[in-house]
Amino acid sequence: MAERKKKRGWGAAGGLLGFLALFGSKLKFLLPILKMGKFGTTIWTMALSVWAYMLIYPWTFALGLVIMLFIHEMGHVWAAKRKNLPVSTPAFIPFLGALITMKKQPKDAETEAYVALGGPLVGTLGAVAALLLGMATGHPVLYAVAMIGFFLNLINLLPIHPLDGGRIVTAISRWLWVVGLIGGLVVILYLKAIIFLIFWGLFAWELYIKYVRKKKKNAAGSRLHTEHIFLWIPVQLFDEKGLFIPAEEHRRSLPFTHVGDMMKREDIVTISYPGLEETKTFTYSNGLVRDVQLVRTEIAGDQVKMSVEMKVDPYEQEQGLIRDDKYYEVSPRTRWVYGLAYFGLAVALGLLMVYTSVQIPQVPLAG
Repeated sequence: MAERKKKRGWGAAGGLLGFLALFGSKLKFLLPILKMGKFGTTIWTMALSVWAYMLIYPWTFALGLVIMLFIHEMGHVWAAKRKNLPVSTPAFIPFLGALITMKKQPKDAETEAYVALGGPLVGTLGAVAALLLGMATGHPVLYAVAMIGFFLNLINLLPIHPLDGGRIVTAISRWLWVVGLIGGLVVILYLKAIIFLIFWGLFAWELYIKYVRKKKKNAAGSRLHTEHIFLWIPVQLFDEKGLFIPAEEHRRSLPFTHVGDMMKREDIVTISYPGLEETKTFTYSNGLVRDVQLVRTEIAGDQVKMSVEMKVDPYEQEQGLIRDDKYYEVSPRTRWVYGLAYFGLAVALGLLMVYTSVQIPQVPLAG
């Protein structure tokens, strides 16, 4: 009987997700109603998640599970506010968890780790509160809520992106990502956590793109591309300087500078012709200019038209969750602080799970 009820619950949950997938775009007109102000999204998605979990679990446990997720996400919000990073209010997705979105990205690994640590740290305190309430009242559901709280915060410490652990270890050592790839896969397969397996696969692919394929590309040499521009110089300027106008097919290197303007936050390229004053200055952000060559010269009335080739090394856009090496530069003291916090919290959560499993009353959860 209980097995049939569980199957019906999963069937209803699947039907709900299918309905949202098929008709979600047609329900946009409800969004202004559902927002209900700043915390509207949080309120109605929490309610939706509680209802969805009630298809499988008793309402008391479903409510406690969502509250544990809420406390965890508010830990991230609290940490982000302390770092002056604007974030959204939490949004809940049934059977997937909850999330916040950052409206401004962290400037370095230490900031990223701080915000990431806030979730499991505050979430653990919330689970401890549920455990203490369970011990004080004797309600089995509170023990179960505490146990799921400890478990959710512990598995979130796996050192793989986009889990919190994958972000925290950026301030300790990125070699822990390798531990996450191996050990995390073992844990995920043991728990049969399909969603986490998807996260693991995406993270493994991103590491390959960032460190393996990029290394192969660098070993093969930089792939410069060519861009063409024109310099227009008055014929009179050559006469005044006593310089010959280059022959039509004459080729030569041209002096140039490529610098960054910190105030304007843009790159400035200046190309000159030897013996003349500055001839062309322009903004350029497609890549690093490596070489400039004059390839052809024509006289058009009172102007000398010079065709110029620029050899450019394209900038690589930082995409995904993995940044450049400078982003991960932290002090030794910072590594120790976050290392102790990370491993200490993981050990504490493991011990709390063992303690709770011993203390939990062996009676059915009340509906």
